[in-house]
Amino acid sequence: MTANYATVAGGVSNVARNSYATVGGGRSNTASNSYATVAGGQSNTASGLCGTVGGGALNTASGSEATVGGGSWNAARGYYSFAAGRRAKANNTGSFAWADSGDADFNVSDDNRFGVRATGGVYLYTNSGLTAGAYLAAGSGTWASVSDRNVKENVVAVNAAEVLEKIAAMPISTWNYKSEDRSIRHIGPMAQDFHAAFGLGDSDKAIATIDADGVTLAAIQALHKMVKERDAKLADLKARLAALESR
Repeated sequence: MTANYATVAGGVSNVARNSYATVGGGRSNTASNSYATVAGGQSNTASGLCGTVGGGALNTASGSEATVGGGSWNAARGYYSFAAGRRAKANNTGSFAWADSGDADFNVSDDNRFGVRATGGVYLYTNSGLTAGAYLAAGSGTWASVSDRNVKENVVAVNAAEVLEKIAAMPISTWNYKSEDRSIRHIGPMAQDFHAAFGLGDSDKAIATIDADGVTLAAIQALHKMVKERDAKLADLKARLAALESR
């Protein structure tokens, strides 16, 4: 201890260098700014004002009120940033970086950005039986919704022709979110119109991608049926015309 009200609770070669700084234990840890804390581990440094390292090894919390939860070789450099795992670097204000066991730096270098490196995939479930949710499979760039037949009930067949008629009557626009730059464009219906037409989802303020996909597939089926029927009628007319010409 080298400052007023600083605390080193145990361990070896630990230093609390500023007022109200704390090192809980471990080895070769340093809490060098006011109110900084290193709970334990080895060779960790909390050098930001109110910075915290929970444990692990070779971690640094250098941003004010930044946190490294644990792991190794992580750095929380931005104000209010968070890093954990292995070689996660939260470089900017409010950034969050979590990295898996990969032996390479994972940098999050934008303010208020949430970044995760999970090479085994990202899985999010919304019930205890793990039968509802969505995931990014390992190596994938698209979300997949759990859609197993065995987790569904109250299955009712769809009248594809009616779906097609409702799509034809529904306004489709291009637009941008108010939080985006106006140069960024999207295309699609308003959630209120979609919900009024199909009554799908749990809100008229959002459109579930699985519902939008289902409506599109039903409309494609209806169009396919229409084309096949017209092809059949055209083939019949051609055959009749050929028969008349042969006479």
